[in-house]
Amino acid sequence: MSPDLSRGGNKTEGFEPTVANLRRDPYALNKALIQDYVAFLEHKSKNSTVLHKVSALRAFTNYLHNEGIIEHEPTNGLRLPGKVEPEPRGLSDKDRSRFEAVFQQPWLPPLPKRKRAEETEKKVYESAVNLLTRDRAIVFLMLYAGPRVEETVHLNIGDIELGKNSGTLHIRKGKNFKERYTSIPLPARKALQAWLDTRKKLLLAIESKQPLFVRLRGNPGERLTVRAIQMMIADAGKMAGIKEPVTPHVLRHTCAFMLRTKGVDIETRSKMLGHSIETASRYGAPGMKEIEQAAHLLDDAEAA
Repeated sequence: MSPDLSRGGNKTEGFEPTVANLRRDPYALNKALIQDYVAFLEHKSKNSTVLHKVSALRAFTNYLHNEGIIEHEPTNGLRLPGKVEPEPRGLSDKDRSRFEAVFQQPWLPPLPKRKRAEETEKKVYESAVNLLTRDRAIVFLMLYAGPRVEETVHLNIGDIELGKNSGTLHIRKGKNFKERYTSIPLPARKALQAWLDTRKKLLLAIESKQPLFVRLRGNPGERLTVRAIQMMIADAGKMAGIKEPVTPHVLRHTCAFMLRTKGVDIETRSKMLGHSIETASRYGAPGMKEIEQAAHLLDDAEAA
């Protein structure tokens, strides 16, 4: 049964304002009646559900108005619950530790018995180590510097500068084609340097305009795809035993959360991660010095 929407009633019967009834008395459907209905819903439903049902009710009153059954709009000026936006989800420190630990040992595929020759096993191990080095660099860059997966894919070797005490990341193709520079914390710098060393060992091109992250199988040297990175991160999450799916955006949220818990102000966080927020434009954008200082706060945050 539908709830009783007479003034002050939160019953479970009534509220059947049929079209026939409304033709006799259009004002039977009024703002006070609907406001009581909203109050009833708030006692039993989430805010999002209340807003969804009121939206459907507005569509109904629009229909009644268009059909000439009512000449008033009873849903105008309703007091509605606020829409609560869920906080972006990132990895907890415990899950981040488990996730990072996955990249400490190479992911070795099972070998058929007929292929268990010592030489073959050595090649498989070396190949797995190279893949791990590349994937660790991808994950640690996304986790500690926070680039989007599309931004990561488009990086070239010349877009990163690695030093002992600092590092710079140049995002040429950010969201809405916006360009930005940000700083690279120590865990990501170490992982990136290891990957650059591996590229040299594998005789892969290291010119500045060459793609940073490339395939090592199939067509070695070809730029890695968004889908390949998404699948790798999802597989790592499963190997870590994390219940919820791990995606590139989860790593980005984790970076933002770590910066926030370290006390980095919202303006600097938004500049580092390429966010556009009203607060940042109102108070001005931070410079590279502030961004580099913020990145250093994650230098010792490696969980595994």
